[in-house]
Amino acid sequence: MAVKYAVACICVGDKYNLSDVKALENMVFQNTTYDINFRVFNEPVLPKWWTKVLYHSSVIDPFEEEVVLAFDLDVVIRRNIDSLFDWVEQQDYLCAAWCRWREHMDNFEEQRDKDIFCTPYNSSILGWKPDTCLKVWEEFVFEDMEKYNGFDTYLWMKRLDPIRIPDHFYYSAHFAQYQELDYPVALFNKGQNIGLEKHEIISKVPWVKKYRN
Repeated sequence: MAVKYAVACICVGDKYNLSDVKALENMVFQNTTYDINFRVFNEPVLPKWWTKVLYHSSVIDPFEEEVVLAFDLDVVIRRNIDSLFDWVEQQDYLCAAWCRWREHMDNFEEQRDKDIFCTPYNSSILGWKPDTCLKVWEEFVFEDMEKYNGFDTYLWMKRLDPIRIPDHFYYSAHFAQYQELDYPVALFNKGQNIGLEKHEIISKVPWVKKYRN
């Protein structure tokens, strides 16, 4: 019987390693009742986060599952994510987290209209059904990697505009002063590159260990 759901992650470069992949894999399987295929992208076809563009390309072997979630390796999955799979299944396009914790959110549209690079998206969590967001790859050119400072900015400035994943599925641990809050997924994104590094998160945020072990 075919497996309906998949989880993907990227492990390229030297920031993360196989222990981080294993930690994410364990958290996924501990927090879903669904049969899951877990897929790791570790071939450096494109640098760093730009590998996320390949999720929607013909360069890789296609996803055969019906619903896919992709997580960055610095997320912490605290609770069951079945309902996140269910929600993504109802959507017809790429879904991404939204940086609701960022200040001046109302200015993003204005900045984009003025061609000022910015983004309200956070791709620490992505969700999609295969073949529903091919234009994420079709719009991509190699010059985008130099023009934009990351995949999130690429999505916003190229007006690819993913669907906003509902707020109740995740929060930013950094912007919550590293408190453990009652959301299924904690993101460890940093604001303007200020915040704890990977090794500091594991050593200085005690509650993280109980989920990553």
